[in-house]
Amino acid sequence: MKALDMNKAEDAIVRLTREVVPGMIVTGMEVAEIDGAPRMGPTFGAMMISGQKAAHLALRSLGLPNALDSVGNVHPELVLAAAESAEIAEA
Repeated sequence: MKALDMNKAEDAIVRLTREVVPGMIVTGMEVAEIDGAPRMGPTFGAMMISGQKAAHLALRSLGLPNALDSVGNVHPELVLAAAESAEIAEA
């Protein structure tokens, strides 16, 4: 993990949130530890959005529909889930 740099960390933490091996999704500070990204400070925006992205990745890996499946090429970290359909699984 690199030194504190909130400006770089916010984007990196969300961008690098992913499934590293089948069934194991890394998010938040785990991303910084695994990838050597700058650590986050006392800002919680990236932590929240990274967690939300991880929830959608988990739903996708379980084969359940979620709100991000239909957004096309929009970056998932920029879309907040909205359960407008009964078919959308809630995170």
